[in-house]
Amino acid sequence: MIDKNIGLLNQLFNPTLVKRSLATALIVGAILNVINQYDGVFGQAPILWGSMLLTFIVPYFVSSVSGMLTLRQFARQQATKSSTSE
Repeated sequence: MIDKNIGLLNQLFNPTLVKRSLATALIVGAILNVINQYDGVFGQAPILWGSMLLTFIVPYFVSSVSGMLTLRQFARQQATKSSTSE
């Protein structure tokens, strides 16, 4: 569970969130790299290493931020439910 009182960086480096984001980045990044650099990976064209790296980094950050925002929203909803039930 994400605590609203800890900082954004601490939330982004939550171990569960990092594991899920890495898994997402590896799957999505691999698929996108095959699509975008097929000739470089399987053919004779040069591989664009900067593009390849970014193709893994972008899905990681998108997944991390999305997961963090979802957990924060869930925590707010739970706090609202517990305060109204008292």
